[in-house]
Amino acid sequence: MVYGESYQTKQANKFRNRQNNHWRFRIELGQRLVKTLQDKRLSAKDPADINICDVGCSIGTFAIEFAKNGYKTFGIDMDEEALKIARELAIEEGVDPAFYCGDIAAWESFGPPIDIALCFDIFEHLHDDQLGAFLCSIREALSDSGGLIFHTFPTQYDYLFFDKKSSIRHLPLLPFRNIKNSRFERILRFYATMLDGASLIKTGLTHKMSIKKDSHCNPTTKDRLEEVLTRAGFTILEIGSTQLYPIMEKRCAQFGQQPISHRNLYGIAVPS
Repeated sequence: MVYGESYQTKQANKFRNRQNNHWRFRIELGQRLVKTLQDKRLSAKDPADINICDVGCSIGTFAIEFAKNGYKTFGIDMDEEALKIARELAIEEGVDPAFYCGDIAAWESFGPPIDIALCFDIFEHLHDDQLGAFLCSIREALSDSGGLIFHTFPTQYDYLFFDKKSSIRHLPLLPFRNIKNSRFERILRFYATMLDGASLIKTGLTHKMSIKKDSHCNPTTKDRLEEVLTRAGFTILEIGSTQLYPIMEKRCAQFGQQPISHRNLYGIAVPS
């Protein structure tokens, strides 16, 4: 996906200010998951012996961050404007990751087998068929002991809890917020189906149909993501959900014990 110079310049400014915005939480999550995968899966312990690839790297956030930690890092993206900025930021940070413009499906023509593929905030932009093919390409690019670290945002039912355009959608769910997770999920799905029925009558579109052409066209759930990863030939080592970014703190507290309401999914998967 190509966003262009103006968008990527704004992203670069966020990167430069990353310790004071929500990017800090993404970076900290990535660092924790890399350490977990390294400890569980990789025999190499010296960062210099571990190849990390920031897949869909945009302006190179993770390629730069892990290069600063001593890893051998790469970034790949389809947006040449983003990669131009990534190279400039790398110089500012005093590191030299290798950045490539292209498709992860052609990775063997770019670099060595990947020990850790970092894929943050990509899944939600791809429809299921695209996501499956994308994951298969990552799997093929991994080393024998390699693995995938992922994060996706937002999740499938985010619009019911945190859509600022409709701040009352969550109200019918409040009486059920403290019940067992599995029961809450069934009620939530029933409620979402009712809203889709009303939307079909009014507009001819369900929520999923209405976001088909949006940037975040495919928000998902933990169960759905597990299925996609499994079909793509991965075994999941860790998968979880959280409220990674501070937002609507009262509402987060109200539904915090219900994972289906969480906005962020993350985890580690390795080839089966």
